[in-house]
Amino acid sequence: MPKTIPFLIEAVLDSPVILSPDAYLTLDSLLSASCQLRGEDDAHLPLRRTADVYHASAGILVGNPITSEAAFLTRLTVRDCSNPRIKPNKKSGLIISTVSFPDKARLDRYQAFHAAKVIWLGCGDPDETLRILSRLPGLGKRYHAGYGQVSAYSVTPIQQDFSLQLPDNTLARPVPTRICQQLGVDLSHAHLDRATYKPNYFDFTQADLCALPTTRLINMGDVDFLKEAI
Repeated sequence: MPKTIPFLIEAVLDSPVILSPDAYLTLDSLLSASCQLRGEDDAHLPLRRTADVYHASAGILVGNPITSEAAFLTRLTVRDCSNPRIKPNKKSGLIISTVSFPDKARLDRYQAFHAAKVIWLGCGDPDETLRILSRLPGLGKRYHAGYGQVSAYSVTPIQQDFSLQLPDNTLARPVPTRICQQLGVDLSHAHLDRATYKPNYFDFTQADLCALPTTRLINMGDVDFLKEAI
């Protein structure tokens, strides 16, 4: 029988990682990407799941990272045009003009974080999760350009499952509001917005009204607390 225990994963970063404000680098999204890159089935990840939400937190940067801008000139793709925030040939509320698609160029400006580590909280099989995660060539956007490179991963079993909610009762990952009560999530102070919350995260038809995580940074002392909490 597969193991199902709470755990904390740490990744030591060799280069700045690019995280966009509306993407959360959840542990289940990374495991899904690792499987898809190898043509493997990503429907049965080694993580506990309640309803259709994996017990897998968003990535949290450790320390007080320095930020910088990373700019890339790119072309629009078919996947870009499936994003509901892109409104072709509209002046009002325009995010990206697609009038000259597919030859339209755009300058993407990302925020890169120079941090020592990134952590995730999960519940499931820690060894199998670590095996699948460590196959990824990098983390975050533009890893193929050298960002988000990882020199080492480690996993630590812990006593409590903080993969959905952190000790301060804030969300650890996006959770649909329709199942928050089932999961014991308090919505009184939650930030709500539409978001994708399960693989495939690029399929915006799966977006739902979700309670969203707000914690992006953690200090090393609090990481130690998570490991030792009983």
